[in-house]
Amino acid sequence: MLMRATGRGSISSFLKVAVDVAWVVACALLGFIWIIAAFAIYSLVTGNPTFLDLGQYRLNTPRDLTIWIAIGSILCIGVMIICAYLRGVFETLVARDPFVPENARRFAAIGIVLGVMEAAGMFVATIVSLAFGVFAPTGDGVAFRFPNINWPVWLAVLTLLVLAQVFREGAAMREEQKMTI
Repeated sequence: MLMRATGRGSISSFLKVAVDVAWVVACALLGFIWIIAAFAIYSLVTGNPTFLDLGQYRLNTPRDLTIWIAIGSILCIGVMIICAYLRGVFETLVARDPFVPENARRFAAIGIVLGVMEAAGMFVATIVSLAFGVFAPTGDGVAFRFPNINWPVWLAVLTLLVLAQVFREGAAMREEQKMTI
C-alpha cells in the first residue's frame, strides 16, 4: 500500500514528527556547545588551558574553540528556526491545505535563514581568525583568506525563494477560484 503525501497518517505527518525530533536535537546540541564553552571559559580563567581533543577535530587554541562555538551556535539556532517554519508547512500538508499565504512566507523565511546561516558560517571563521591575529601577543598576524563558497547551499536558497513565489501564486489562484462561481 502506498502512503499518501498529505493528511493524517501520511508522509507529511511522519516528516512533521521528524522535524520535531530535529528541533529537540538542535536544542540539545546547542546546550552541549554552551556547556563546552562554559568549561573552556572556566579553564581559561583559572589558568589551566585544557581544551578539547575530539580525535581529528582538535581544539588546541582559544581561536579554534571560539570558531567552533560561534559556528556551532549559529547552525543550531538556524536549524531550530528552520524546523519551526517547516513544522508549520507540514501542519498545512497534514490538514490537506498547503496553498496558503503563510506557507509562501515560511518558505521565503527558510530561504533567508539558510542564507544567513551560510553567510555567517563563511565569515565567522575569517573574522575570528583575523581578530585573534590582530590581538595575538606574538604580533604575527593572520593573512586574509577568502571563505569557501558552498554553491549547493546557495542554490537551495534560490530554490526556496522560487518555491515561496510558487506557493504565493498558488494561494492567489486558490483565492481567485473561490471567488469564481
